[in-house]
Amino acid sequence: MGVEEELSKPVVSIVIPLYNQQLTYFQEALASALAQTYDSVEILVSDNHSTNETPAWLATQTDTRLRVVRPDRFLPMVEHFQFAADQARGGWILYLCSDDYLYPTCVETLVANLPADNSAVVAYGELASVDFRDLNQIKFYYNRKPTALRTPAESLNELVRARPFFAWIPGGMIRRDTYLHCRDVLDGHITYGFDVALLLKAHEAGNVLYVDEPVGKFRIWTAKDGKLGGNRLIKNIVDAGQYLGLVQDSPILRSYLIPETMAEWRSYQARRWELAALIDFFTGGCTPEEANRALTIVSEKVHPPSTFTKLVAFLLGSPQANLTKPALNGIYTLFLQIQKLVKRPF
Repeated sequence: MGVEEELSKPVVSIVIPLYNQQLTYFQEALASALAQTYDSVEILVSDNHSTNETPAWLATQTDTRLRVVRPDRFLPMVEHFQFAADQARGGWILYLCSDDYLYPTCVETLVANLPADNSAVVAYGELASVDFRDLNQIKFYYNRKPTALRTPAESLNELVRARPFFAWIPGGMIRRDTYLHCRDVLDGHITYGFDVALLLKAHEAGNVLYVDEPVGKFRIWTAKDGKLGGNRLIKNIVDAGQYLGLVQDSPILRSYLIPETMAEWRSYQARRWELAALIDFFTGGCTPEEANRALTIVSEKVHPPSTFTKLVAFLLGSPQANLTKPALNGIYTLFLQIQKLVKRPF
């Protein structure tokens, strides 16, 4: 393969960190990687010393594009993501969580839209939130914005103003040299929000491509649904403080945002996580005491309390918590229905 062909057809490593995933979900994830229409891919599965049936099934797979690695010892989740990406050989790295799914044209779509000048350091597309029991049950799409190559300043301002949230994994590629620049966010100091931190830090390195086409499906499920890891609320809030600090402490990233934008982003993140604590409580994910603890962590790590904080604390108090729980559950269900209407059509 000549130099020009290598530049126009880069090798993409689809990296799948694996640990005790439900076999059916992992089979769907791996099948979606192997079904890619783009032919310059390697599929790398890193098995973090799984103890269930997945390693035995994985050993039966013979596709030549598939490579299986294993760390020397069991690693915490984020460090395992770092280890797995370190083993990739492609010029671009695409993370696929072991319970998620890639559309067959995911890699082909992203590569086809890369700029010829090699200025893009990240490329991602639209993601569908699906019922964790059924990949075909799409609830809503996450991003919904025009296809474009954005400068770091344009992209970062867009992301910090995203409401209610944004997502880029699965179906997001990061250039190898940019991954190496951002690798330290996977050293373990961020537990679950490392995907957000990785994307934000990548803005230090160059332009960001977004393609408004579905490229991946993302399962949302929690410990009460059988997912490993327990309740992640507190650690997610601590992580939010970390990636907010990452932007604020980076001279490059900070220069892209006016102070008012940074302040608004901190305030929004605080209210978002306070609302998450309330939702977690009335959907049965945590106790009022745990939710109130989350409010304290928000005020310590993200942003000082506000009137909204007081309202959430009131709703978590006794006896009103038992009285408001059904009404809040109804409001949340309505919100999800609105999300389907606003972000569903394609």
